[in-house]
Amino acid sequence: MDKRFEAVDQRFEALFREVDKRFEAVDQRFEALFQEVDKHFEAVDRRLDVLLRVISLGFTVLALLIAWLGYLAQR
Repeated sequence: MDKRFEAVDQRFEALFREVDKRFEAVDQRFEALFQEVDKHFEAVDRRLDVLLRVISLGFTVLALLIAWLGYLAQR
């Protein structure tokens, strides 16, 4: 009877080790996936930052042009 319990215990231990290995593999895959997602979000953030700066510069130039044309129209 003790031998059977030991055999069952060994099987459970082996099963738990295998389950732990699988969970670790899944964790590693999720970690790699999240790192890739973070890289993509950082790239999008940089692009949006550049776009915002270009739009701001465009509005500034447009405002200066309108002001300059208004000044010339009054002369």
